[in-house]
Amino acid sequence: MLNLSSECGTVPQQWRRATVTPVPELMKPESVGDYRSISATPVLSRLAEKLVVSKWLLPNIPSETFADQFGFQLSSSTTCALCSCISATSCD
Repeated sequence: MLNLSSECGTVPQQWRRATVTPVPELMKPESVGDYRSISATPVLSRLAEKLVVSKWLLPNIPSETFADQFGFQLSSSTTCALCSCISATSCD
């Protein structure tokens, strides 16, 4: 299925659908803004996205572009971002 989608250059309609569930951020939500959405997407859709990013997108972006980015990076986290920020702003 993934090969056929890649060869045809199209994504099946079923892969484009997601089930969106509102999850409250507060114990007693009072408005729409008190919710965040969680999207459950098809497994093949997520797999196809990971393949496209790893095989075609990332190899074509210079590595120095991500020097100060922490999101969507393997072995990276909020902790890494905070450590980098503290290191850059602290006095020696």
